[in-house]
Amino acid sequence: MKPLTGFVRWPRALLVLWLVTGSTLVHSAPPQQLDAWESCLETSEGPVPVTLEHAATNEQRRWGLMERPILPANGGMLFFYDSQRPGSAGFWMYRTRIALDIAWLDKDGVIVAMDTMTPCDTERARDCPTWKPGVPHQNVLEMNAGFFEKHHVDVGDNLVASLEENTPCLPASTARKPARER
Repeated sequence: MKPLTGFVRWPRALLVLWLVTGSTLVHSAPPQQLDAWESCLETSEGPVPVTLEHAATNEQRRWGLMERPILPANGGMLFFYDSQRPGSAGFWMYRTRIALDIAWLDKDGVIVAMDTMTPCDTERARDCPTWKPGVPHQNVLEMNAGFFEKHHVDVGDNLVASLEENTPCLPASTARKPARER
């Protein structure tokens, strides 16, 4: 009687195919939708209301705005970190489909550096450029490209945001508590 070698190869081939396609599916997850909160950019031209998704865990920060086809006009993502990050800690645009303005913030929400990032169309992550602020920072804000220019957002302006509650813009005549008192 002949051994069933052809029959044994099929399950192995199917297993290999499943492992290859299954791992691809795991790495190409759909865009994440995170809880969004009202926040306020305080600029020299006045307050600018924004609605920000909060990326506070390693997994949320890793996925960021990857695979998003669109971002609401006043929507963005705020990346929260537990401690200060060095000026060499940058961001890239691997699998990010939309151009973004990026602002690096100190622990009090003051913008310490800004740039505009363009999508990276390469298949390999290592071929994407990295945008580095060149200054220490604690958190990072991403908005649609052009948002900062349109709303006169600049280095030295302040983002008022919280992980626990909405922080809408107050009328310009109302004084706001410093970030550490909220």
